[in-house]
Amino acid sequence: MSYQVLALKYRPQTFSEVVGQEHVTTTLTNAISGNRVPHALLLAGPRGTGKTTIARIMAKAMTCQTGPTPSPCNECKICKDIINGHCADVFEIDGASNNSVEQIRELRDNVAYMPSAARYKIYIIDEVHMLSVAAFNALLKTLEEPPEHVLFIFATTEVHKIPATILSRCQRHDLSRIALDKISDHLDTLCRKEGYTVEKEGLELIALEADGSIRDGLSLLDRILSAGPEKEIDRQMITQRLRGTDRRVLFDISSAVLERNGAQLIDLVSKINDSGMDLKEFYSGIIAQFRNLNIIRLCGKDSPVLNMIETEKLELDRMCKNFAPAYLGMLLDLLLKEESIVRFASHTQTAVEMVLLKMIQIEPETRLDEIITKVDLLARQMENRVDRSDVVSPPAQYDTPPQTTATPIKQIPADKPSGVSYIAQPPQKPIPEPPPYRPEQMQETPNVSPDSPVPEPSLPQTQAHQGAATWTQFMDILQREHPFIFGLFSKGQADTSAQDRVVVTLSSCSGFEKSRLSTKTKALADLGQKLLGKSIEVNVENNSTPKDETCQQQASLQKAEQAAAGHPMVQHAVRLFDADII
Repeated sequence: MSYQVLALKYRPQTFSEVVGQEHVTTTLTNAISGNRVPHALLLAGPRGTGKTTIARIMAKAMTCQTGPTPSPCNECKICKDIINGHCADVFEIDGASNNSVEQIRELRDNVAYMPSAARYKIYIIDEVHMLSVAAFNALLKTLEEPPEHVLFIFATTEVHKIPATILSRCQRHDLSRIALDKISDHLDTLCRKEGYTVEKEGLELIALEADGSIRDGLSLLDRILSAGPEKEIDRQMITQRLRGTDRRVLFDISSAVLERNGAQLIDLVSKINDSGMDLKEFYSGIIAQFRNLNIIRLCGKDSPVLNMIETEKLELDRMCKNFAPAYLGMLLDLLLKEESIVRFASHTQTAVEMVLLKMIQIEPETRLDEIITKVDLLARQMENRVDRSDVVSPPAQYDTPPQTTATPIKQIPADKPSGVSYIAQPPQKPIPEPPPYRPEQMQETPNVSPDSPVPEPSLPQTQAHQGAATWTQFMDILQREHPFIFGLFSKGQADTSAQDRVVVTLSSCSGFEKSRLSTKTKALADLGQKLLGKSIEVNVENNSTPKDETCQQQASLQKAEQAAAGHPMVQHAVRLFDADII
């Protein structure tokens, strides 16, 4: 065959001709000029980025008759033999087909022999990660201390599969993906050499399809140039031959999602499926499309991380400028979360349709920070409801004593033994009811200086004449001053038989009530001394079993969860994010 594909016909023959890998070629050029070439090189990078090409140029640079030189002449016999692939001292080995330990042992035995014609004996092992573990182990000693006339050059696309013992014995150089504009400019140069005129936007489409691999770009250009006799090729022709309509569908998909048009989404997915394109690959394209939308919205259309042609950047910028970055981020997040469902679904078309319909259910107007603020406000409102019993509200203005529905506390007289509870008999003479509490009473003290002592709670007139207050009068004042403690004492029993203290026994008390009561101990003791002249002791007799307490706690927790889950704001958040309440 007389025809050579472009990738072989225009393979770079010097370091200066290598496209897009200046960081590697500059280092190797300086190493050759400074006589600092290592005995083992490792070239790692994606496919089609120049690993084997650089290895061959390195071999020519080290064995050229004018060298070692960073610019081989490509005219001497050794350079021509390397270019044609039949130099006796340069061995190109495919690691995938020569990966056994026996073949590496044979290589190790031949290393000891001097080169026949060249200055060095060079071993280029492509896809070196395909060697077996035993083969790597057989190569270790030779790789670490090879003869002075031997140079190893390894190339791989999966450097993570190479053992660390091999990596530590090599000087590693990482090749990067080639930028879209560099691939496009290189293709334009080759088209002119071949006598073709190709529209710039068409070359950008080829470079975009190459995905950072210059060899893939040359293969696609070969297919375009071979498709017809035309010497002038426009973008439309390249789009048709590259199945560029698929990229147009990506823009239609993103536009339909942003416009929340579910019927159009279903129709587009059906057309893609009927065209024979792999829907899983197409879903990956949708993810890349919304990733580009996010980048443009956050960083602008001129961001260097965008691998897109200029016309597509302008279209995406126009498409997303009216949407918040948070909304576009939620769309991309949903696509990534549902990727595993699409990948492993038996009905791929249905799975893709489901994900796209979920995307249009996300409301563009919703802001995540607003939702968080509302949820925080709801949490504070619920906390305020729980703590409201701690807040003593001002008593209402009334002329008659308020009627309470609380059960009067049972009192144990002095002639009965302590600990025996019963309902006290009503007194023979009625005890006068204390006058109603009025807030004006706290404001009638004139000219109170800051250093004056705080006035004690006022007692009824009858109590002032009789001395200490009775327990009933104490409870009336306790109801006004500390309603929470009054509620607990109303359920208990009081033993007032002792001269120096009153013992209040509570039959049951929750953990929350105990903690609340512990914070009121000092206030309760002060009030008892002032009104009764006695200290007040509180005993809790919890007759419930741990199992009962657990049941009560579970019931309380379940009630709280049901109340929170039923709140309208929580329900809105569940529908908005398709979330679960945990």
